[in-house]
Amino acid sequence: MSHSKTALVTGGTRGIGYGIAEELAAAGYDLVLGYQKNLERAQDAKAHLQGTCKVRVFVVGGTTEEEATVDAYFSCIDDNFGGKLNALVHNAGAYWGGIAPGKPDANGSWFQGWEAYEYYQGMYPKCFIRLVEKAVTRMEDERGYIVAVSSPGCNNSSSPYLSYVSPGISKASVEYLVRHYAKQLAPRRITCNVIIPGFTKTEAWGPVVEDMGADQVEGMVNSLGMKRWGSPREVGGVVAFLCSEKAAFVTGIALPIDGGLHLK
Repeated sequence: MSHSKTALVTGGTRGIGYGIAEELAAAGYDLVLGYQKNLERAQDAKAHLQGTCKVRVFVVGGTTEEEATVDAYFSCIDDNFGGKLNALVHNAGAYWGGIAPGKPDANGSWFQGWEAYEYYQGMYPKCFIRLVEKAVTRMEDERGYIVAVSSPGCNNSSSPYLSYVSPGISKASVEYLVRHYAKQLAPRRITCNVIIPGFTKTEAWGPVVEDMGADQVEGMVNSLGMKRWGSPREVGGVVAFLCSEKAAFVTGIALPIDGGLHLK
């Protein structure tokens, strides 16, 4: 009898999310991948994963701050996988306005305003609650894994980044929710953890390089920890471990994957 495995990865068709999808597919997971609006990129990711790993892949478009998008993820799971889910990875993210603010306002405040605040609350903690509450009704005891993706500076393992205050507040809330759900779901032996990637080489760094200059960005990376970029597949490998029986006794942790960035 086949024991198939299904994972939902938000923001799973590019960047870190795609590295996660690659590693989960290599581990035998069928996939539902969320994407925001780039259908061509999503279809390319689907074709590559299906061709390389011989798994089933479905892509679902929409912005994660919208409840309708979460509903669409689970309609896809219900329609194509009999309502069964083994792993949930909430990776999707974006910047309000496309990039973090480069300087504070005239009063020295980095806070971007309440509209940005609500945007990040919808994308991170609100979406995570919606995802988990639906996911756990589709997970079997002892066969469920939940992973969130946070950022450096959102807990006390490293100093906060002033320019990151608006998304940082929301990701800090997700880190609390991870511990909450880990405790709530422990009797069912469903795990819940959060990873904290450091400098990971993806196209998302393009606007930062354009703003700061390539030499300054490379100098920053080369001044910290292992003095190199991480890769999406390195992050994905850790997530695949957390979504496996090998990590069945690991829950409620916040795990940096940053080459020592948090030790600065």
